[in-house]
Amino acid sequence: MILVVDDDKVLTQLLKTLLEDAGYEVRIAYDGETAYKHLRDPKCRGMLLDIRMPGINGAELLMLMAADGIKVPVIVMAGFPDFDEEEMKQFPNVKKLFHKPLYPDAVLAAVREYARK
Repeated sequence: MILVVDDDKVLTQLLKTLLEDAGYEVRIAYDGETAYKHLRDPKCRGMLLDIRMPGINGAELLMLMAADGIKVPVIVMAGFPDFDEEEMKQFPNVKKLFHKPLYPDAVLAAVREYARK
């Protein structure tokens, strides 16, 4: 299962369709709290994560994952240019950083590369 976490409901639905069409089971969370619950599911093999969200944001969720030893691979989606690959290296689960707008082929390739089998 791939977890898609973003407060943008249109984007999450587009990503869900993209991944399901490629054969993945997908769950959606619109906030960090809901995402955190899904991360505990042993079927979770990867996560697409927005950094800026209300409530528990993406960076806080990454910190919670590190504190709890959750090793799910993460592909970060940032809508603002103030996040860079170097900054994301502090989080060992982060495998890739995309700046929005996203390109479906690139997202799908990253999921295929980094999501655990």
